[in-house]
Amino acid sequence: MPKQASSITTLLSSLSALAEANPSRPARAPLRIHFPGSPSPTTVSTPGTPLSKDAAALPPSYSISATALSNITLPNCDLSPVSSHHDSSSGSSSAGGHSRRGSEASNAAGQIPHYLVICLDLDPPFPSFPVLAPILHCLEADLRLETEELDADEGYVYLTADEVAGGSEGIRHSRQERRTKPVVGYMGPKPPGVSSPHRYVFLCWEQPGGVDGQKVREVLGLDGGGEGEEEGEDVGMTKRVRFDQEGFEKNLGLGEVVAGNYFVC
Repeated sequence: MPKQASSITTLLSSLSALAEANPSRPARAPLRIHFPGSPSPTTVSTPGTPLSKDAAALPPSYSISATALSNITLPNCDLSPVSSHHDSSSGSSSAGGHSRRGSEASNAAGQIPHYLVICLDLDPPFPSFPVLAPILHCLEADLRLETEELDADEGYVYLTADEVAGGSEGIRHSRQERRTKPVVGYMGPKPPGVSSPHRYVFLCWEQPGGVDGQKVREVLGLDGGGEGEEEGEDVGMTKRVRFDQEGFEKNLGLGEVVAGNYFVC
């Protein structure tokens, strides 16, 4: 099996240190994972949160801590976690009570980067014998910061893919908008029944210049997919199992991980 990428090892170490820093309070990871779920949605804020297969079955969306974006100036948006004011004149709010204020970050001036998020199962088929690790469970590119949907109390900003014109294609994330397809469609957790819990880790990077969804597809050799295919159907298990994460990062020129998190199932 491929050696575990240093980015994963570093992220897990940092999340562990975060939890140890204040053991009396649940740690909050810089990346939150939002699952639509049934009968109610589930948000993974604390690293290592246990989830059932059903709770993590549908494609998630993400929000990132403002503290992880300290090198970015967001136009017309107050990112202070303690701020409680918002644009009451609009009267709009996002699902779950998140306040909407400011304006969407524009990439036109090149100030606001796009982001890439990947999910990997680190423990297949068994944590004690992970010969299939890691398995690629999803990969989304061209995500942008949606500063209209800042959670003022928690200090997180949503990441969102561009909306599909006309809403006739794409997928629905947990926030119910019609969005462009991911590079690799989401596959829910499916650990063997006799296995102890697996770790499903999510990592987020800024996309380097010249990297977009199409470039990621080229690197993964996914250019053969035709129009009209279902989400992720062109990405079989052979491309997901024993995913070369280290080589993937090198070929795309990815830098340090901006934010990450994981759950267990």
